[in-house]
Amino acid sequence: MKRLLPILYTLATVLIIVGALFILQSETHGIILLTGGLVLNMIYRVFALNWNSVKEFKLNSLLKILGILIMAFACALIFTDSDQKFNFLILSVLLDLVLNFKEISFRTK
Repeated sequence: MKRLLPILYTLATVLIIVGALFILQSETHGIILLTGGLVLNMIYRVFALNWNSVKEFKLNSLLKILGILIMAFACALIFTDSDQKFNFLILSVLLDLVLNFKEISFRTK
């Protein structure tokens, strides 16, 4: 599973970026790609979450769970006629970026 997680994260990131670009060009496939990327990102976040820190009620882990729930809510809003669905998509991506900023690094280890 540890080998699959980086591939899953990369695929989710690519789908989110390509979906956002398609949405900017008013393509209908953009929402599908963006939602697919968010679903894959949610799966990655659940498997990468430190469950021991969740059991200890650490704030960072609880915020990560909140971010996953906001992503799920944003994905559910895609299938509704809500005016706020794009705002929730943007909020979920930005919240994921802020909460998981340590994973996005250009430095070599």
